[in-house]
Formats: sequence, structure tokens, C-alpha cells
Amino acid sequence: MEKLKYGELEVLVAPTDQALGEAAAEALAAVCKAELAKKDEIAIIMALGAAQAPFYTALRARTDIEWSKITILHVDTYMGVAESRVESGASRMRKHLLDHVKPKAFFPMQGDHEPVEEELARYTKLYNELQPVLCVVGIGDSGHLAFNDPPADFDTKDIIRVVFLDEVTRNQVKKAGIFQKVEDVPHYGLSLTMHALLKPSRVLALVHDADKAGTIKRVLEGPVTFMCPASLLQTAPHATLYLNEPAAALLDRPAT
Repeated sequence: MEKLKYGELEVLVAPTDQALGEAAAEALAAVCKAELAKKDEIAIIMALGAAQAPFYTALRARTDIEWSKITILHVDTYMGVAESRVESGASRMRKHLLDHVKPKAFFPMQGDHEPVEEELARYTKLYNELQPVLCVVGIGDSGHLAFNDPPADFDTKDIIRVVFLDEVTRNQVKKAGIFQKVEDVPHYGLSLTMHALLKPSRVLALVHDADKAGTIKRVLEGPVTFMCPASLLQTAPHATLYLNEPAAALLDRPAT
């Protein structure tokens, strides 16, 4: 595993997707073990995208994570899409992870709740009460974290917001096969803010898409800017970005 450093951010480049998933799963297990040595239960934030597939495979195989003591929050959802629908992140997360590992609880965002202000208040209250200790995120084609598309708000201390999904993100969602047509992808979503995503004491970001190599170069070698939201990771010494070789292909690689 190659170790790199960009700003304050640790970057690990794995030789295979399996190695990427296993390394990130090992890090999550270590955080959970350390935190559960100090308290009876914890909360973590989880994302579900293509980059998380080998990670979730590795998590399902582990026997050293006390899932019964772990509550899970979600990073984002589509506005107007009920969690029971197959397109929802909650439905896909249950299928690929939660039905296998049986956490203490899972609190997905209710994208179809009206009025939406009630859902924002509910999720803010949950986040503040649970104080998650770890966050797992991916990075989108636009450089977004969760649904914080550019220009992202780096200054807000809100926990969750209604956000506009730009064309790049909507095309990415369609490309991933979550919706059949780009016209079916909602224009709005609910998302944890940049503040909420980076507030936990440990952040794990995962990217293994070859077509995101250009995005990763901007994230790591470009300026920290709200026009490339994930570039804020450069200022996060508590974060680790896991890449595979295709995702890291365009980087100039400064050794640690």
C-alpha cells in the first residue's frame, strides 16, 4: 500500500479493489474498537456508492466489529424518494450491508417527508444527540462529498440541508444505474453538510473509479475551493483517502 500526503490529508493507494476495501474496513474496525473501549455504544456515518462495494464486502467478512453497539446514520438521500424504494440509499445500504451485520439501529433520512423542515430538524437532533465518531464518504464526479455539489458551503454549521443536484451529479447517478434515465433523477436532495461530514474524529474517504482520476487530481493537487468540495479534505489531518491505482493514475505522487 503506497502512502502519500497532500496537505494534511493521508492518502493510501491500494494495488487492488479488494486491498482497498480491506484496508478501509480494518481502519473502521480499529476506530470502533477504540471508541467502544471508552463507551457502551457509538454512532457512525456511512455512505453507499460504487466505491464502497469492496469495503462493504470486507466489512461483512469481519467478526471483530460489535455491530450491536453501533448506530448508523446516512450521508444523503433523494428528495421525494421514500426509503422503501429500491433507488433510495437506505434500501441499497440494507441490501448490501445492514441486513448482514445487524447494527444497533439505522436512521436513514426521510426524503419524502413533508414538510421538509421537520425532517431537517429531526436529523439535526439525531446527529447532535448521537455525536458520530466516524464518517465514511465517497467523492463524486463533481468533486462533491455526499450531495454537497459545487459551490459547496464550507462555512455553515448546519448539520443537514436541502441541496440542488447539479447536472454532473445527476448524470453520475444515472450512470451508476440507480435510476433508468437522467430525467428520473431528482433535482434536489437532503445532505449532511461539509461541517457535519468532517466533524467526527475520524473520516474515511474511498474512491476506486478510473473515470474519477481527473477529479482526484483536482481534489488533491488543486487549491482548496468550494468549487471542488472534496478539496477540503486537504485540511483534514483526521481523514484518510483510499484510492486504487486507476483512481490515482494522474497524480504526481509525493511520498510521505
